[in-house]
Amino acid sequence: MGTSRLRLIAAVVLTGLVSGLIGGLIGELSHLIEACAFGAPFSSSTTGVGGVVMWRRLVAPIAGAVIAGLTWWWLRPRPSGSIISVRQAVDIDSPKRLRPIETIVDALAQLVVVGSGSSLGREAAPRQMAALAAQGLSDGFRVDGSTRRVLLASAAGAGLASVYNVPVAGALYALELTVRPDLRTRRGWGQVGIAVVISVLSTVTAWIFNHDRPIYRSPVAEVTPSGLGWIVLLVAVATPIGAGMGVLFGEMKRRVPVTSRLWWTVPLGSIGVTAIALMAPQVVGNGQVIVNLVLAHPVAPATLAILLVGKILATTVALRSGAAGGLLTPSLASGALIGTLIAAAAGIDSPSQVTMMAIVGAGCVLSMTQRAPLFAVAFALELTRAGALGVPVVVVAVLLGWAGFVLIGKRGPGFHGGIGRAPGNTSGSR
Repeated sequence: MGTSRLRLIAAVVLTGLVSGLIGGLIGELSHLIEACAFGAPFSSSTTGVGGVVMWRRLVAPIAGAVIAGLTWWWLRPRPSGSIISVRQAVDIDSPKRLRPIETIVDALAQLVVVGSGSSLGREAAPRQMAALAAQGLSDGFRVDGSTRRVLLASAAGAGLASVYNVPVAGALYALELTVRPDLRTRRGWGQVGIAVVISVLSTVTAWIFNHDRPIYRSPVAEVTPSGLGWIVLLVAVATPIGAGMGVLFGEMKRRVPVTSRLWWTVPLGSIGVTAIALMAPQVVGNGQVIVNLVLAHPVAPATLAILLVGKILATTVALRSGAAGGLLTPSLASGALIGTLIAAAAGIDSPSQVTMMAIVGAGCVLSMTQRAPLFAVAFALELTRAGALGVPVVVVAVLLGWAGFVLIGKRGPGFHGGIGRAPGNTSGSR
């Protein structure tokens, strides 16, 4: 049985509005958790926890990890596994229902562990919560199964869009990674329309909280004719590194400790991240601090290299410990570091040109870890709002890297994968 047009419109509009409220509230809650842990929110700074008193730097991450670890020890199935994920809820063949209590509690645990300093993204929590709300609205409006799937996927993308103020990226997240509409059909374009409307409504609704402020304030991105050669080199370097990061993170997600050990493995992982942060305080959190830093002022190449190794290592440790969280912004930060490092090696010191290199690097790495080049382009561009000139350069650069990856990397599915199928995207991934 199909869904009437009136019920569909109502479900779409309410899904967008509710997703925006959820994303806005989660953004405020994230800042509150950071303030409770470290005395003030650190994500918008360029120093991370570098200026925080030492006892907070040592105690807060472990305390947050103990809370999250005990929560997951109680919540997750035994002997191992994860709660019902959004990916399972939108599965075409055998969709499962999100369970309200476990979905909400798991999302809150993610916010606690990230807000207290773990090196993971916070975007998974709003995706889960928004998808849960869409599930309830789908039930209330009695939509059919195929429409329900599109609503849940679009809500998950809209949750991301509302937190980071990225409406195009939110819609593409749903379309490229989950829905994959057939654009040769009218139904496919209808799915595109649903995803776009929900993402835009969600983003605008969240302006109640974020007042349409961009996540990053960056110079206008520019590139010179000679700089194009360095961008080509950056694509050649960042693309395989991003692919390798995707494989590494995927392997860590597959090797999550058994549930009965999470009460101590998650805090142990947090101790590891804290130790790394003592040397590189910008690695804490989702990666926003690192991008703030490279866009704000010149950074010594040695510092950039330390931060790059530290961020990848800290994220790997956090995943291996069993902590749950997103990988979008850690990937973005790592790519921005690669781009800035190559700019430093090339002697590029113009803030506008460094910004272009950082955005291209971020987009290339993210496209590989998520296997979603269009989403990666939109996410990198919307987060920075670095000007119209950056759009064609970043689009061409990321798609060039993706095309090369597809042509060269078909030797094995473990490294290559397909579009929208990042390594480690098992049924339990969020």
